[in-house]
Amino acid sequence: MTTNPNLTTDLPLTRTQAATPVAGRTVLVGWLVGLYLVVTWLTAVAAVALASTGLGTIGQEASVHAVILALVSILTLVFTVNLLRGKPRADLRLRIIAIILAIALIVTAMVLPLPIWMIIGHVVGAGLLIGALILLWPRPTTRVDLEIDAHVGTNGVLAHETAASLH
Repeated sequence: MTTNPNLTTDLPLTRTQAATPVAGRTVLVGWLVGLYLVVTWLTAVAAVALASTGLGTIGQEASVHAVILALVSILTLVFTVNLLRGKPRADLRLRIIAIILAIALIVTAMVLPLPIWMIIGHVVGAGLLIGALILLWPRPTTRVDLEIDAHVGTNGVLAHETAASLH
C-alpha cells in the first residue's frame, strides 16, 4: 500500500495520485527548472552583449535565438510554479514544454553554427530539462499495484482483513 507522507490520513493513494510527483521530487524539479532558467538567461544576456559590442564572433541571429529561448523559458517557470502550488495538470504542461525545449536545444546545438559556449549552454539546459522530465514522469502501474488496488477497500484496509474481522 502506497501512502502519501504529506497527507494526515492513512488512506491509500489511487494509481493517478501515485503517478504524480511527490513533494520532494517536485521541489527538486523546481530547482532544476530554476537552474535551466538561469542558464538560459545568462546565455541570452551574454549573447546580446557580445553581439551588440562586436567583441565576439557571435552573429545577430544567434543572439535573437538566445533571447527567444530565454523568453520561452519563462513558460517553464510559470508551469513549475503551478506545479509547486498543486494546480491540476501542471505536471503534464511542464512535461510537454520540457520535452519540446529539450529537443529544440539539442537540435539547435547540433545544427546551428553557434559558438562553443552557447552549445555548452544548450547542452546543459537540455540536461537540466531531461533531469526534470525524469523526475516528473509518472511511474508505471505494475501488476502489484493493480493487485493492491483490487484488495484494498475504500477505508484503506485490505479486503481479506475486513473479512477476517467479521468472523
